[in-house]
Amino acid sequence: MSSPFQDPLFLRRTLENYVQELTRLGTAFAVPAPGRSPQGQAAPDAAYEAYRRLFAPSPPAAFAGTAQAGAAWHRWQRAAERLGRLTGFIALDASRRLQAALAQSGPKAPPITSLRELHALWVECGEAAYAEAAHGEEFADAQAEWLAAMVELRAGAP
Repeated sequence: MSSPFQDPLFLRRTLENYVQELTRLGTAFAVPAPGRSPQGQAAPDAAYEAYRRLFAPSPPAAFAGTAQAGAAWHRWQRAAERLGRLTGFIALDASRRLQAALAQSGPKAPPITSLRELHALWVECGEAAYAEAAHGEEFADAQAEWLAAMVELRAGAP
């Protein structure tokens, strides 16, 4: 039996499914333009559901019965754990950067006189930590493995 990853139609359908899910996710998180009503906007629960469908695999019970399905599930678990661990390191790095920025004094210290400025500094620290990690080979490998494992898992889903 040939792999579904060799089938261009399978690959196209898989990509189309991801595009549809990303579109739903983007719609769910859409913020209305200033001065426009939020009517028609998806509820926060819909945003969560779209995110969950996009990134969460089917429950393990859906894959019961074959060794290949079990192997795909375990591969995804290992990949998700690795990516989660690296993401945790990013959060830790962002926190350290924020702590260092807040510890500064003198003219080079970031001016924090409001919650908005504190939030902006936190976002800046988080973006810097993520940018540094995301450009690293380890993070790219972990993300690629997680995505490949997810595709393999979904390919075997009923």
